[in-house]
Amino acid sequence: MKNRWFIKTIILGMFFFMPSIILSKTKKDTLVLELLFKYKDIHAKDVNGITENIYLRYSFQTKRRNPTLFLIPTMYTIAKGQREYIGETYGKITFNETGRYDIKRQIVSGSLPNYRKTMPILLNYIIPDLYNVCLFDEHILSPFNKTNRRFYRYRIKEMSHYEDYVSFRPRIQNTQLIRGSAVVDRRTGRIKKVNIRGEYDLLKFEINTDMGDGITNNPSLPVSSSTKSTFKFLGNNIIANFSVKIGSLTGGLPDSISNVSDIAVMDSIRPYPLNEFEKYIYQINKASRTRRDTLKKSQTRNNKIKEIAWDIIGDHMLNSMGAETSRASIRFSPLLNPLYLSYSHSRGLSYKIKMGARYSFSEKQNIIFTPYLGYNFKIKKLYFDTPLRFTYNTDKNAWVELAWRNSSVLDIIKNENSDSIDFSALNLDYFDDEMLQIRHNISIGRMFNLTIGSIFHERTAVSKREFQLLGKPFVYRSFAPQLTVSFHPYPSGPVFTANYERSLKGILKSNIEYERWELDTSFKKKLKGLRGYNIRVGGGFYTNKSSNYFVDFSNFQENYLPNGWDDDWTGNFQLLNSQWYNASKYYIRANTSYESPLLLVTRLPLIGKYIETERIYVSALQIEHIKPYFEIGYGITNRYFSIGLFCSIINGSFNEFGSKFTFELFRKW
Repeated sequence: MKNRWFIKTIILGMFFFMPSIILSKTKKDTLVLELLFKYKDIHAKDVNGITENIYLRYSFQTKRRNPTLFLIPTMYTIAKGQREYIGETYGKITFNETGRYDIKRQIVSGSLPNYRKTMPILLNYIIPDLYNVCLFDEHILSPFNKTNRRFYRYRIKEMSHYEDYVSFRPRIQNTQLIRGSAVVDRRTGRIKKVNIRGEYDLLKFEINTDMGDGITNNPSLPVSSSTKSTFKFLGNNIIANFSVKIGSLTGGLPDSISNVSDIAVMDSIRPYPLNEFEKYIYQINKASRTRRDTLKKSQTRNNKIKEIAWDIIGDHMLNSMGAETSRASIRFSPLLNPLYLSYSHSRGLSYKIKMGARYSFSEKQNIIFTPYLGYNFKIKKLYFDTPLRFTYNTDKNAWVELAWRNSSVLDIIKNENSDSIDFSALNLDYFDDEMLQIRHNISIGRMFNLTIGSIFHERTAVSKREFQLLGKPFVYRSFAPQLTVSFHPYPSGPVFTANYERSLKGILKSNIEYERWELDTSFKKKLKGLRGYNIRVGGGFYTNKSSNYFVDFSNFQENYLPNGWDDDWTGNFQLLNSQWYNASKYYIRANTSYESPLLLVTRLPLIGKYIETERIYVSALQIEHIKPYFEIGYGITNRYFSIGLFCSIINGSFNEFGSKFTFELFRKW
């Protein structure tokens, strides 16, 4: 009887007190998370300008490889050479923000030939910016930022009197979200240690970071971090390990020492010993180098030169090339890379390569040369653009630019009959357009920008014979001074632009006269959680035109060499027949887009976890012959490609459906 009464008492007690216990734990967990989310605002110190010693060690282990590895940027060395490599760097790291930094190498050693950069993308994963919205350079939403709280589930366990163990996992499976755990100081919300596991851009990674005691080191910066990453693609399987130690390291070096290759010096300053696998890599590299040296002694001089030449050609044909000093830098995109192909419904297939060169005369003066070369298979034409810009005062945004580029003005595309307008009645023909432009720009105060220049066009008919038979000139030239005024009321606000251009007959054999005005407003707003929207509204018109040829607006024209997801998908009309760009003396346009990493498709099972960003497009246009024209589209991007699906409406009726496709594979590498 007493036992029954005792059991009933326990059950009733549990019934009445259990909810309060659960509620108390919930409040406690909520308090821990709130302290964690507020830590950066209350306790974190500014890291901008902080310089520390850094020791970085990395190794690569090739489990499987095949010839497709040659096509992957920065992988030529691993594809051709040994299966294991190691590298070490000792130097200085200067922070702009926690996740943005510059590393100055002082002592280097390793087994990579000529210390080539292999998978440098992994350097983005060595120092996570834990308290920011994004862990790494605008990707991977941090579970330790309150903005992203809705994307994660948290569980909290007490470890000791002052420490809690916080585990987290994503509410939906997506490449922008991670899982893992952290040890958190219950009194302040400071992260002491963290484990992160995720997958992004074909890299599966696990990161373990130690944030130190927060007293002898800046609490926003780690004292050590290690990253293990696995790369699998088309049967290739490579494991990379990166470890970094930051702060007061033994054996600090004078700043005068820079980029010295010396294994003996590295042995004397290495802050922690090599493990057995790393020692093994150094041993096999030493043996391999000895064999290569012996072989080279038996080779003739011509064979040595051929071997070196083919190695250089192979590396540079399939991978990006670059070199950098304190004042100068140069970079080329791969010469042969199928990933630089892009497709657009209205523009067809195109291939594009770029280069960039920069030289700094001082902190305020530099010269930049950024040409590109591309081929459009639909138009069957080679395009180029060669802008050369000299900036003589960065504070005033004062620069002079000379640009030479080519383009096309198109006649009727015979196999397209969906348009209601007869372009042959508009006296349009197919011309090659060579253009030379010179501009000078300077900022006036903090809000205004003034650009003055001139532009020269020489347009030559492709079918010269037909023009001669008709008694018409087949070369048209125009020389036009230009004036552009931009108004930027505040840094994160819209940009208002007004452009005036007037062609003058007789100068440089100019035989075309016109006067053109254009107005444009663009606004790009970034929102929390990698979301954002773009708005562009504008218009243009001719007030004087001596010829029906070459209606050539600056802000409304065809682009035959589109880039990837981040270039002009928002500001262009994807399905608009190229004829329309030269069929009206005025235009009024509006383009908008909204993007988010977690919008629609990302919430679907199986495929949603691979989507990085989604985007919705709405565009409108009014010109002489179509009133109005609408485009509505939806696009996604992932590690492999970007694709957009669009439909157009002309004069209130459905016109056509089309798409745009570009490879994104290894674009960030």
